[in-house]
Amino acid sequence: MVDARKENFDFLGYTFGPMYSRRNGWRYLGAAPSKARVRRLRQAVHRYLTPHNQSPMDEVIAHLNRLLVGWQNFFSYGTVTKTYRQVDWYVTDRLRRFLVRRHKINGRGTRQFPNRRLYQEYGLRPLTPSSVW
Repeated sequence: MVDARKENFDFLGYTFGPMYSRRNGWRYLGAAPSKARVRRLRQAVHRYLTPHNQSPMDEVIAHLNRLLVGWQNFFSYGTVTKTYRQVDWYVTDRLRRFLVRRHKINGRGTRQFPNRRLYQEYGLRPLTPSSVW
């Protein structure tokens, strides 16, 4: 037994318990995706974007989009904006590293593969609309 007003607990991939508003600092009872589920999503993206993946770019993007859309549909309840931004950042970073390796570019590839190009030209789907720019 847990007192949800005082401590967190995980259930069905969510963490329930006391949270604090970023605007005014007030405490409220809420839900957010658990750290373990975010870690599992990151591991799935990491395992898929490996150097031995020789799939065409359209298939790579389609696979990532299916993964992200499914995850977003399940984790759409509660406080999700911060988690969505973290996941968007991680996916764009891993995809950029994947493209740099595939195209044999020196450096980090931020000039050749900016976020706008990943989202608009390649068709990667962001979890938060503001992460495109």
